[in-house]
Amino acid sequence: MEEAGICGLGVKADMLEEIPGGEARTDPPDGQQDSECNRNKEKTLGKEVLLLMQALNTLSTPEEKLAALCKKYADLLEESRSVQKQMKILQKKQAQIVKEKVHLQSEHSKAILARSKLESLCRELQRHNKTLKEENMQQAREEEERRKEATAHFQITLNEIQAQLEQHDIHNAKLRQENIELGEKLKKLIEQYALREEVMAFGLFKRLLKISKSVTIHT
Repeated sequence: MEEAGICGLGVKADMLEEIPGGEARTDPPDGQQDSECNRNKEKTLGKEVLLLMQALNTLSTPEEKLAALCKKYADLLEESRSVQKQMKILQKKQAQIVKEKVHLQSEHSKAILARSKLESLCRELQRHNKTLKEENMQQAREEEERRKEATAHFQITLNEIQAQLEQHDIHNAKLRQENIELGEKLKKLIEQYALREEVMAFGLFKRLLKISKSVTIHT
């Protein structure tokens, strides 16, 4: 039976060791499952083997026991295939999750780098704004100083012009007064000259009159 296989399925006797509860069991795919889980599985498999042995003891002939073993093995094989399919699906999901995790970690690293660059740019912008503010304040102070200097210079110039105008007004008033005085003097001179002319003309008239009378007497 070991060489020919069981139930024509090509199952040898050493394959029966894979039946739950046998001495030989395949290791977990990843080889890193928790020991507590292994103990729980051993307890579960031990119960299944006990139930299988009890079921076989209820059978009377070896053929029936062999048929029961074949059926149990076929069920276990189908279950193993189903578990393997589920395992592949879970492995794909795990690979996808790992891929997404790596992608998220990469995005997270990029976000951290971008945030670091943004913070650096913000600090640089703050320094630039501070420098610009200081330059603007310095320029405003310089403009204020220049404005004050220009205002002071303009006020000095205005005061000088005002003083010159006042001096010109005084000089013009003095000239007007002198002109008035000269006019009065000239008027007096004209009046005196006119009076003198009248006196001289009257004297000349008197002389002429006297001469005329004298001529008349001699005649």
